[in-house]
Amino acid sequence: MLLEVKDLNLWYGEKHVIRGINFNLEKGEVLCLVGESGSGKTSILYSILGLLPEVAKLQGSIKFMGKELIGLSEREYRKLRGRHISIVFQEPSVYLDPLFKIGVQLEEAYRAHFREGNPKEKALEALKKAGVPDAQRVYNSYPHHLSGGLKQRVCIAIATICNPELVLADEPTTALDVSVQSRILKLFRDMKSEGRSVLLVTHDFGVVAEVADRVIVLREGQIVEEGSVYEIFDSPKHPYTVELLRAI
Repeated sequence: MLLEVKDLNLWYGEKHVIRGINFNLEKGEVLCLVGESGSGKTSILYSILGLLPEVAKLQGSIKFMGKELIGLSEREYRKLRGRHISIVFQEPSVYLDPLFKIGVQLEEAYRAHFREGNPKEKALEALKKAGVPDAQRVYNSYPHHLSGGLKQRVCIAIATICNPELVLADEPTTALDVSVQSRILKLFRDMKSEGRSVLLVTHDFGVVAEVADRVIVLREGQIVEEGSVYEIFDSPKHPYTVELLRAI
């Protein structure tokens, strides 16, 4: 078992935002978390990576490769982030530093965990694997020189440059046109074929249909349904799931 989440509860102050969440993720599996805004999807990703604000209170268990993550020190989390678990954020323009070229930011992600190897070579290789055309040009570019789709692929390159076992993706195709969205989703399918696992947050069942092995439907911080992608699409059991599918 790569990731095992048991009885996860999260409070922001007095607000109980995640309620008794349980799920597992196997190696080489794509699991989609689906639900409307405010259902707790992103909070689950941030709980896994230890990115919650100070006001948050987390209870339960999150085990990654058998190791308990809840209660880890920031120093221990830094060893984990990027190297073993990485994240692709929803808005790449917020994540990428406008003051540094793409190559510098990729190399920094690599150097944080490895001393051996050629950082530039690894950076160009990561860009190419992420489907970036003309990788050398993008390597030498600043973020504001790139389109939204290219910036998102750069973020995927940063997330995968250290070959992590688990990639978390938070609404990675939001605001992208259909053709660019299709290319981004292909990258996640490629990750699966390479043996990586992907935990993907979305509200779009079209995205789910393209990449998911299994689906968890969240509502108001609780799991209302879980099943294979075929079970969810062919015979949804919960009225909320039916409602979401009708909204496609």
